[in-house]
Amino acid sequence: MMDYHSDMIAEDVVGEMIRRVTGMAMLYGVQKTVTNWEFPEQQEAMPFTLFPSLMPAEVFTRTRRVHIMFQTLIYRVANDHEFMKKCLKDVLPVDDFTQEFWNIYNTVREEGPAQEITLTLSRDDFMMEPKADGSKGQDVKQVEFNTFASGAGGVIGAMRDVHRYSLNVAGFPLKEDQLPENCPSKGLAKGLVKAWQLYGNDRAVVLFVVGIPEPNSPDQRWLERHMFESEPRARVIYRTFDQLIQASKLGENKELLVDDYEVAVVYYRYGYSPKHYPTRKEYDLRLKMERSRAIKCPSMASHLAGCKKIQQVLAEPRVLERFISDPVTVAEIRSVFVGLYRLNQDGSSSAVIEKALANPDQFVMKPQREGGGNNHFGAELKSFLEKIKNTQELSSWILMDRIRVVEHRNRLIRVGLGPECRDVCSELGIFGVHLSTPGEELENFECGWLLRTKPVEANEGGLFSGFSCLDSPFFVDV
Repeated sequence: MMDYHSDMIAEDVVGEMIRRVTGMAMLYGVQKTVTNWEFPEQQEAMPFTLFPSLMPAEVFTRTRRVHIMFQTLIYRVANDHEFMKKCLKDVLPVDDFTQEFWNIYNTVREEGPAQEITLTLSRDDFMMEPKADGSKGQDVKQVEFNTFASGAGGVIGAMRDVHRYSLNVAGFPLKEDQLPENCPSKGLAKGLVKAWQLYGNDRAVVLFVVGIPEPNSPDQRWLERHMFESEPRARVIYRTFDQLIQASKLGENKELLVDDYEVAVVYYRYGYSPKHYPTRKEYDLRLKMERSRAIKCPSMASHLAGCKKIQQVLAEPRVLERFISDPVTVAEIRSVFVGLYRLNQDGSSSAVIEKALANPDQFVMKPQREGGGNNHFGAELKSFLEKIKNTQELSSWILMDRIRVVEHRNRLIRVGLGPECRDVCSELGIFGVHLSTPGEELENFECGWLLRTKPVEANEGGLFSGFSCLDSPFFVDV
C-alpha cells in the first residue's frame, strides 16, 4: 500500500489544517441545517474525516456489482405477496407500526393500484472485515438494504474535492484515479426525472415529503439542483405531513392534488419512524397517497420489502432461489450475508438466544425500523433480550452476527471530538435507482456511494444521529 497515514501529520499543525479544511468543506457544500423552518436557514459543516480512508479498489467493484443484483431481488420480493405475508406473519401481531403499513399495502392491493409504476432510490450498506483465512484483502458483508429515505447522496459528492484539498495541504501525493469522482445525487435525480416523465403530465410536480426540523435539507437541495439542471420543467415542492394532511386530496381519477398542484412523484424523506405518526391522521395520509395515481418513491410494497425480517428470511437456505435462477448470482449475493437469525417464542430460537446471552458482543439485535439508533449491542442487548425473551415482542426482532470490522486510522472532524488520530472503521453504502412495473424492470443502475467512518467503539453509524463522519475511499492495491 502507499505510505500514507493520517498519523503522519504533526500535531502542532493539525489545528490550522482543520480550520482550513472545514472552511473548504462549507464552501463545497458539506453542510447540514441547524435551524428548524426559519428563513434564512443556518448551516454548519457536516462531520467529516480530515483525510480519505485507504480501501482496496476491489471492494468497490464488488459492492457496486452486487447492489444491482439486490435491487432486482428486492423488486421481486415486493411483488411476491405470499412471500412477504409469510415473512411478516409473526411480526405483525406484535409490531403495531409494521402492522399499520401492512394494512395500507393490503388495502391498496385489494382495491387495485391506481399507479403500477414504482420508483425506489435505494442504498445498500456494507462493512468490510478481514478475510477469514488471514490473507490480504477484505471481505464485504451486508449490513442492510434501505428502500426508504436513503440520504446523504448529495453532500457526499463534495467530499472528493474536500479530500483533494486536505491531501494537497498536507503534502501527500495523489493520483486522480485513487480518489474517483462520486456524485450519487445526479443518478438519483435522473431516477426522479425519469419517473416524472413517465407520469405523462408536464405540469405535474415532484413532491418531497420532509420533516421539521430537517437537518438534511442541503442534501435534498442537491437532488433538486440536479433535477433542475437535467429537466427544469420537473418542478419540486416541499411539504410536511402536517401540511399534507391539511392541503392534499384525491381528484376524480385519483390524482394526488396538493394545494394547486397535481403530483407526479411522491418522494419520501420522512415517514420511516413511529414518532412520525403521532395520530391516526398520519396513517390516513399515507393511505391516501398510496391510493393515488402519483408514482411513489417508494411504494408501500417496496418499503415493506426492506424490512429487517425479510432480510433475515432471504439469508435462510434455498430462499434466494425462489427469486433468482442463476446460481452464480445467488452465490454472489449469499457471499455478503452474515448470520441472521429469527427470534420466535415457540422454542425454535432457544439455542441462538442462549448463545447471544452468553456472548452479547458477538451479535446485534434489530427491529423493523429505519433511521439509526434502534439497535441493541453488548450489555444492552443482553439486558433487553432477557427482558423480552418470554414475551410476544420477541418475534418483532431479528438477531444478526456482529461484523468483525477492518480497523484503520483517521482524524474525525466533528463537534465534541478532539483532533487526535483515532482507531476507526468504515461503512460503505452503494446508491441505486430502480424503476419498475409489476411485470418489468424499467431502470436498474447504481449511481455512487456513501462512505461513513466512526470510532471503532461506536455501535451505531448514523450521520445525523452524530455517530459517523463523511469520508472518501482512497483506492489502493492490496
